Amino acid sequence: MYKLYPYFTNDGSVGLFSPEADDIYHSTYGALTEAYEKFVLPANVKYFLKNNSQIKILDICYGIGYNTKSFLNYFLEKFFSNFEIKNEKIFNNKANIDKIYSNNIYNREIYTDNIEKNSETLINIDTIDNDNVLCEHSINSFQKIPINPHLNNEALYSNNLACEKSLCSGQKYKIFIKALDNDKTLLILSPFFRQGNEDDKKYNNLNFNYEKISKLLNNKFEAKYKLNPAINFALLYKICNKLPEIIGNSEISNILDSNEYKPFFDSEIMACFKKINESDVSEYPQEAISSFLHNIYYNHISTSYKIVLEYLISDNFIFEPVIGDARTSLINDKDTYNLIFLDAFTPAKCPCLWTLEFFKLLYEHLSEDGMILTYSNSASIRNAMLNAGFYAGKIYNNEFNKFTGTIAVKNKSLIKFELSEYDLGLINSKAGIFYRDKNLNLSNGEILASHKSEVEKSCKMSSSRFIKEFKKKNCL
Repeated sequence: MYKLYPYFTNDGSVGLFSPEADDIYHSTYGALTEAYEKFVLPANVKYFLKNNSQIKILDICYGIGYNTKSFLNYFLEKFFSNFEIKNEKIFNNKANIDKIYSNNIYNREIYTDNIEKNSETLINIDTIDNDNVLCEHSINSFQKIPINPHLNNEALYSNNLACEKSLCSGQKYKIFIKALDNDKTLLILSPFFRQGNEDDKKYNNLNFNYEKISKLLNNKFEAKYKLNPAINFALLYKICNKLPEIIGNSEISNILDSNEYKPFFDSEIMACFKKINESDVSEYPQEAISSFLHNIYYNHISTSYKIVLEYLISDNFIFEPVIGDARTSLINDKDTYNLIFLDAFTPAKCPCLWTLEFFKLLYEHLSEDGMILTYSNSASIRNAMLNAGFYAGKIYNNEFNKFTGTIAVKNKSLIKFELSEYDLGLINSKAGIFYRDKNLNLSNGEILASHKSEVEKSCKMSSSRFIKEFKKKNCL
């Protein structure tokens, strides 16, 4: 049976230990916090979306998906934050709520010229009865309609909800995220992991390499960020559509049913997936599966999140999971990306995703104003970036007053914190000797052995000697 090694980190998010890599997936101060502060916030997404209506992201080593989830959460906070219910009377009657959100009903904008504003996506053409409640439709009422923008076209809402401009502004953006991972089971499980609280640390039965995260139990709990619950439902929806073979998969069901792992999974997400498994969807077309999932989500998401969820499960957000070696996946990939999250295990554990040749491959897939972000501060990684043609800079954390990662760009103006004299000195020492994988097909063991040999034969100054001389020179 597939084995997980989960624990709650200090912000309530779930971390994992990998016995294969003998390493943890996330820092103990918080998987969600780390994703926000080392990947999403330094990417300056808000600035990028001021001048662009779409963004393409490559998430390398997706794992539980915190980098993707954090990006989506940040996007929702910035572009959907002012959503308010403008007519609360209708929500005082539970029967009205149930009727509005029954079957496969969307809360659509109905425009005064009778043309619904939407891009080419599957939507439900809503009608309204005398009680301002949407009529029920079957799957056959879904159809595609083209964009038909009207600048002065007033929007009415079929369930008496008004929409702030800031909320609607989020709907004009298109997001494409490609998630690379070689662990299909973990990627499938990613929507199920929940965000816990301080009391949930009692479930941390750390029966694995305890010393790596022993400090976890003594650190202060601080939930700085909280995920919108619609995100995991939307990711489950997208994954089920891209990997429909997971429906009825006994291995996934056994993991979700395991008492050992249940404390780390969201009960509503599990209930949703259980309903899918209990239904005979094998005879349904893909559109029917989508509709069925959609109905379930609307039963599990609170009213205030329904419009957010509708955006996330629309064609405005495309999520593409790719299983396998990231090197092979990118060789066969023709896309370029605005953001690349590089979150592989450390070079000592997984050097194949930190080599000069891999960064050259990433160079081909990064847009001219794009950015690669990683948690690594390694001199060898920064040297590989520079030799691959990038400009390299540092990620700074204001709260901790320290540099917590590295960025690589083609446009130097995007770098806020440049490499220092000390950083460049380390790069020119033995510490800066990068890993090599000429044909992008060597094993991690072969790459490590080759790198060790090159370091031993090098005439460059050792890092310890450089640091000693640098401190002496600068009176540190």
